[in-house]
Amino acid sequence: MTCGIAVHHAGISPEDRSLIEHSFLNNELFVICCTSTLAVGVNLPCHTVIIKGTVAFEDGLRVPKELSDLDILQMIGRAGRPQFDSSATAVIMTRSHKVEAYNKMVSGQQVLESR
Repeated sequence: MTCGIAVHHAGISPEDRSLIEHSFLNNELFVICCTSTLAVGVNLPCHTVIIKGTVAFEDGLRVPKELSDLDILQMIGRAGRPQFDSSATAVIMTRSHKVEAYNKMVSGQQVLESR
């Protein structure tokens, strides 16, 4: 495959999920469009992570909410694993008034606390 692209989300069958993950790890897929849960539940290292938007709807709520710092860090943490890559790129697409906050977060200037 020269242009392999897949979609990965909770609604796909276990067989399709496994096929996508194995194809990505075997360099048969080059792009996976996925939900934020992929970053938490599946260990797929990559070179580039693009987060298209930092707001999502929570289960049962009708009001969008900013993704947590932990979710963002988990997602960008998939890029550039030392055992797989010597460099990496993470792109965070967000609203203009949030750019400074994300710049501080990824550069280590923001204090993160767990609860």
